[in-house]
Amino acid sequence: MPRTLSDQRRAAVLEAATRAIARNGLAAPTASIAAEAGLSVGSLFNYFPTKTALLNGLYLHLKHDLAAAVAEPPIPDGPLRDRAGEGWRRWIRWGAADPDKQRVLMLIETSHELTDQSRRDGTAAMQGADALFAEAQAGGPFADQPLEFLVAMVGALAATTMEAVSREPEQFDSRCHVGFTAVWAAIGSGGRSSDTGTDGKRSQA
Repeated sequence: MPRTLSDQRRAAVLEAATRAIARNGLAAPTASIAAEAGLSVGSLFNYFPTKTALLNGLYLHLKHDLAAAVAEPPIPDGPLRDRAGEGWRRWIRWGAADPDKQRVLMLIETSHELTDQSRRDGTAAMQGADALFAEAQAGGPFADQPLEFLVAMVGALAATTMEAVSREPEQFDSRCHVGFTAVWAAIGSGGRSSDTGTDGKRSQA
């Protein structure tokens, strides 16, 4: 009779893997992940039969978690810079609230363990959030570059901003604004015509 798998235990494995990989990198043993999740190694493998499967499952879990944080509730209509700035704030808030998530996501994204299918699925999960960057990309210095390259560049600035905010939460508004100013300057003329809000004043991130 097939073993019934628990969503709660699967979530516990993913949370434990996030903590273990944040501490020890991608080489974190499955035994330590299982122990942290309160499971035996055999039980862990019922959910993820290999370490590669676990890393890919964790990658998609984090991508969906981030996508939900950025896109829900829907960002209100308005000038592109305002919408991109709100998306940026939500991204930074997500990473600063739990720096392990952003750290692990970046580690897996650069790992050879990440499959092409998982990468495509991760991109699809972020489609709503990435649409803001795609809109801003047109006409700027990244216009002829793959969107993935732009998102990776912005991601590096986001990671730096998240680390700063996680150390000094009281500086969230200041760090977030400075980080977005750098991002918007890097994106270039793609959204320059929408730099201002409806009152004609420059928008704030």
